[in-house]
Amino acid sequence: MPHGPLAGLTKDVVRRLNITDLERIERFRRAGYGGAVSDALATLGVTNTVLSDRFKPLRQGMQLVGRAIPVKLHSLPDPSLDPAWQREIEADWEAKGGHPQKRMMRTIANEPPGSVLCFDCGGDMQPAHFGEMSCQLAYAHGCRGMLIAGNCRDTQYVLKMPDFPMFVFGTRPNAFGGWTILEVNKPIYLPGHVTHYVRVDPGDYVFADNDGAQIIPRQLVDEVLLRVEAIFEFENREREMLAAGMPIDEVYKEFGVL
Repeated sequence: MPHGPLAGLTKDVVRRLNITDLERIERFRRAGYGGAVSDALATLGVTNTVLSDRFKPLRQGMQLVGRAIPVKLHSLPDPSLDPAWQREIEADWEAKGGHPQKRMMRTIANEPPGSVLCFDCGGDMQPAHFGEMSCQLAYAHGCRGMLIAGNCRDTQYVLKMPDFPMFVFGTRPNAFGGWTILEVNKPIYLPGHVTHYVRVDPGDYVFADNDGAQIIPRQLVDEVLLRVEAIFEFENREREMLAAGMPIDEVYKEFGVL
């Protein structure tokens, strides 16, 4: 971890910025990478929010950043097997304000731009849980990517979208197999790397890149951003000196253990 750029900053220093989420996303994307975010979190005493390595980008180089909207899914049997049951569940949906996916999309639309949908699929890997048309609708109303502990599909077209990074467990062509949305914008638990599960609360931030995915607690987002930017500036100067052939003894005297 770099020493120098965060000197004097303890875990009790928590600054806040008067900026929008879209501005936060732009600044994180400019200065951030997985290691710097992890280092910044560690200086704040947070070491348990790295997610499982099962989360993979649809394409190398994707960088997913944004405010979490957690979504809890549950498996369902094929509704054609029990039409009466299907009518019953549709009546329940209508009483609650419409189809669960419609309610989820309304949540996206009612929040400021810059959200990331986070799906807890309950371990179900049978169907695809999201497709390109749903991605297009979510993006049009301010969503800036997805984190799915399950599958997506239509990736040929998702990859053509200008700005919709997705980190997923896998891909499948079939939407049949059955699932429904149980809760939107309530805490969920996603598979972790250091811990068995990582809790994701509404408003937490997702940061994911080639190194993996991690969660930034919402109360620390701006402080992490500022520390990441400090690391970015420091390391740019460090890179220049290393590339110029700085003697090894001077490197370790100036920068400590790299």
